[in-house]
Amino acid sequence: MQRLLMLVGVAVVAAAMYVAGSSASQQVRYAPEPQVVALEKKVATMNATLKQVKQAALAAVGIIGTCYLTTGSSTSSIAALPVTQFGGPTAGFLFGTNATSSAPRTALDVATSSPQEYLQKVTPGCVTGTALRHGAVRSRINRLQRWIERTR
Repeated sequence: MQRLLMLVGVAVVAAAMYVAGSSASQQVRYAPEPQVVALEKKVATMNATLKQVKQAALAAVGIIGTCYLTTGSSTSSIAALPVTQFGGPTAGFLFGTNATSSAPRTALDVATSSPQEYLQKVTPGCVTGTALRHGAVRSRINRLQRWIERTR
């Protein structure tokens, strides 16, 4: 009988040690270090900033594709208008209300060959604002991405 009680006692002690050592019985949670908390805040702030930057970049790509990119059947390019300046203070285009009160002025003309400068052409819908709707901007992103791939 004494052996049986000894065996039961050892079994009870072993079971108590097993329960005390299991992870379910350890309910103590330690507070994180202040450095860890500070890093978590920085990461959260950086993630929010990254999201805003991505949205701004997508909007910019959409505006560029919508307003400044022209595409042909197989080519794409940034829309530019070649111009040349004509005239000066003594000779040029006459400007005024009549021939006697007109004065020579300079002017820009579209030049098909040997332009002096280029002006940025803008899609007319972008000036009125109707082309900058969310759907229109998103649909032009692929057009700009295809153009970038072709120019690499």
